[in-house]
Amino acid sequence: MIRLTHTMRLTSIVLGFAGLAALAQSPAAASPSNPDHIVTPPPKPYVLPAYERYVTPNGMTVLLLEKHEVPLVAMNLVLRSGSVADPAGKEGTASITAALLRRGTASRSADQFSNDIDTIGMQYGSGVLLDSSQVTTNFLKKDQASALALFTDAVLHPTFPEAEFTKLLAQRQDAVRSGKDNPQAVLGLYYRAFLFGSNPYGRPSTGDEMSLKRITRDDVLAFYKANYTPGNAILAVSGDFDAKAMRSTLDAAFAGWQGKAPAPVPLTAMAPVKGRRVLLVDKPDATQTYFALGNIGINATDPDRGELDVVNELFGGRFTSLLNTELRIKTGYTYGASSSFSENRVAGPFTIATFTRNATTGNAIDKTLQVLDTARAQGFAANQLTSAKNTIAGTLPPELETAQSVAATLAHNELYGITRDDFNRDLVKTQQTTPEDAKRLLARDFPASTDVVLVVVGKASEIGPTIRKFSPNVTERKITDPGF
Repeated sequence: MIRLTHTMRLTSIVLGFAGLAALAQSPAAASPSNPDHIVTPPPKPYVLPAYERYVTPNGMTVLLLEKHEVPLVAMNLVLRSGSVADPAGKEGTASITAALLRRGTASRSADQFSNDIDTIGMQYGSGVLLDSSQVTTNFLKKDQASALALFTDAVLHPTFPEAEFTKLLAQRQDAVRSGKDNPQAVLGLYYRAFLFGSNPYGRPSTGDEMSLKRITRDDVLAFYKANYTPGNAILAVSGDFDAKAMRSTLDAAFAGWQGKAPAPVPLTAMAPVKGRRVLLVDKPDATQTYFALGNIGINATDPDRGELDVVNELFGGRFTSLLNTELRIKTGYTYGASSSFSENRVAGPFTIATFTRNATTGNAIDKTLQVLDTARAQGFAANQLTSAKNTIAGTLPPELETAQSVAATLAHNELYGITRDDFNRDLVKTQQTTPEDAKRLLARDFPASTDVVLVVVGKASEIGPTIRKFSPNVTERKITDPGF
């Protein structure tokens, strides 16, 4: 199930209290004020409101959802081409293209664009994910005409000035080098690369030291021409507007945009890894060890994603999860440990990530593997599932109360072919998760400790002997080596 909590979690303290409150409502809870074990019913599942969907004459898919609580409008433009569409060996092209949209258009310089945004207090953003490129904005209702003019100028009329391209490329190269000084920032890149290998999901979305050197302005122009087309676009709009009037406005604003969708990048779902594969990335000055482990997970349309969200909430999704309880609260090995599923066009990674002191590296990895096996063997009881269901049902509505979050959800669902009925049905299924469902999904989607990919970034001279105990064949590299 797609929840914004996968990418925009509430603070662990809030989730911790929410989990404790939910436990207090479970059948096992008794108190002087509730002597008869009266069960408080869980919050009603969130229901995504009805919205209008249509396709413009030039092929763009448009989603409109009126939301009149505050005088704001949000727009999410999603192109069905993300970093997996980067030319081989030129990873980072999609990301650079998205970043350059506002750095010079047919009618505005980069500075003029920034000044015009600031004048009306409009928010603008762009970026790429594995399966999509995105351009977003939100603005006051009264500034709709000016904001839409800026938004369409960036999307339809970028000029990609040579000077701006050169400057951004240099900034990206510096960011890659400095990023390797922060293992937490690059751990996920090493993990995905080691897990997926040559599969496009293993390539760095923002590029690396080698690929960035190969990208030219012509590559950016070619990527834009091929992928920034109405036939490849989804535009989700949510906020304070009249849908009929907005439809007319958008049709006029995007009328001159032409182009069909490119052929989708062929993707093959990887089978889960069997056995243990271990990568040790040496960072000689590290005083802490950062590690990620897991395997291949699920895709965005997996029929069990609603139930799986409940199971992961208990396993590693919240402050009171089994994983965080064992690694932080009971043992003090870390300040925090979490698990997540990346739900993409084909199966993305399941990831457990945390960090610890060099001296406790082996213990922390052992404990993480132990938690995996314990969960798979024991499952979760009904009262635990009730706690997770209540947390999800209670936190999802606030996460979807803004126009921005609603527009993002509509665009995401359309990208992966998830209808409104599918989305709402998943939320109902979430509340119906049983201990038997949990046991089945733990066995299917959470790897056994013997079948994991483990990536460790740390001081090899200190932690190397410990890491080699987890596999007879450990791949080793230096963090200063180019790439991930």
